[in-house]
Amino acid sequence: MWGDVIKAIGWAFLPTLVLPVLYMLTPKPWLRSLVCGLIRAIDSAVFALGEIVKWALPMLVISVAASVFALSIFGAATVKWLESAFYFQAIVITLGAAATLLAGQHVRVDIFHERMGTEARARVDLVGFYMLLAPVCLLIIWNSQTFVGFAWMTLEGSTESNGIRGVFLLKTLIPVFALSLIMQGLAIALRAAMALNGEVRPTRPKGVAPFFQVTREDTL
Repeated sequence: MWGDVIKAIGWAFLPTLVLPVLYMLTPKPWLRSLVCGLIRAIDSAVFALGEIVKWALPMLVISVAASVFALSIFGAATVKWLESAFYFQAIVITLGAAATLLAGQHVRVDIFHERMGTEARARVDLVGFYMLLAPVCLLIIWNSQTFVGFAWMTLEGSTESNGIRGVFLLKTLIPVFALSLIMQGLAIALRAAMALNGEVRPTRPKGVAPFFQVTREDTL
């Protein structure tokens, strides 16, 4: 069931991946409104998700500290406390990845990107989306549907008898991670297409630095 749901979401979202190329070739007014609205919607959703997920970081610290104190002071090891650290870590990494990409704080292997001009950076991000980010994320979604679906069918839990019974939720984070990342990548690719057309891009969430920094950047 859940595998079919993930597959349906993937096929429904797939046509939107051609929007950056379509907009770059035919930047019509009605299409511009659609693109700007989509960019704002994705940025706002990913930014809100990042603001929520960041609270998992102090919870991660608390769970690790509680486990250490319980073991060192009382000589007791609580499986749920130990496993909760893995859950919080997984939440931060998977659900926070798209927000990290939005903020431009991800690790780049391209050491020349920051030295490039606006158009060159836009080309790199556009090609990177179609050649790297989108294919990898689609592959993750496709390959994860089987074991995520099986985990939901069995409501898979911890191998420990007194552990957390939520492994099926943990596995669901994998396709969610890929989907959120490809959505944010799409927003960046759309901004790149607008930059290559010499257009002003939509404003980004407050506190997030603009892409393709130029004198008239992001004032729409």
